[in-house]
Amino acid sequence: MIIKFLKNELIKMTHSKRNYVLIGCLIFMILSIVYITFMNQKNIINNMPQIQNLSEERKQDILNMNTAAYLRLFATEFVFRPIVPYFIFFMVVFSVELFGTDLFSGNMKFFMNIDKKGINIFIAKVLSLFVYALFIVALNIILGFVLSSLFFSVSFNGLFRIIIIYLSSIIPVVTFSLIIGLISMYIQNKKVSLVIGISSSILLTVVDRITNTRNFSPIGILGIMDNIRPLNIHLSQLCISNMVSIIYLIVFYFIGVYIFKNREFNY
Repeated sequence: MIIKFLKNELIKMTHSKRNYVLIGCLIFMILSIVYITFMNQKNIINNMPQIQNLSEERKQDILNMNTAAYLRLFATEFVFRPIVPYFIFFMVVFSVELFGTDLFSGNMKFFMNIDKKGINIFIAKVLSLFVYALFIVALNIILGFVLSSLFFSVSFNGLFRIIIIYLSSIIPVVTFSLIIGLISMYIQNKKVSLVIGISSSILLTVVDRITNTRNFSPIGILGIMDNIRPLNIHLSQLCISNMVSIIYLIVFYFIGVYIFKNREFNY
């Protein structure tokens, strides 16, 4: 039953116009950063005044830029970016549609007639959050590697570690998205739910960036990454941050189970 519901969610996900916006944003951001880095390489080689404020270490990083190094750089521009967390924005939109819009449009009521308890529907929705988050992360890695290879040398050095770093963002972002999705089930206006989700993600990442709340926040990994950067991050730090997010995930998973068991789906 769960597989059947999950398949339905994935079909809706693959046919969403949101994916075109996501791909367009990613391509634009990747090419913009690639172009800026490429021009900085030329400026460094020609000793132009624009790069005089860069440290020697930074200059060497730019001159030695390759596909693997670019992925490490781009991780903090999309996946782990605080204050304007693009990854979370897309996940919030998906989650609000997955929970709130599905409920108030009547779709959820139809499937509740198949699964009376509603638990299988809820599990399928949580799994679809993970699938969509994995899709975004994979798209980041693939597009970043391919497009950067058009300008920089191809390198697989440290690529496995970089992929692990990217994947470590999934559980925290899914946890936050689940929280917003459950909240959206009590707010009939989709725009209000989106404003709550996006504004709270901005507020939380700002606070996590400047205080120690990042050690206890469901998306604290963004603040941690902003302070340490992927080059210096230890896998143990990623594990600890994910463990904190898992605690939130478990708590809100059971809250979600309770909601789906007891809520009247009258829409």
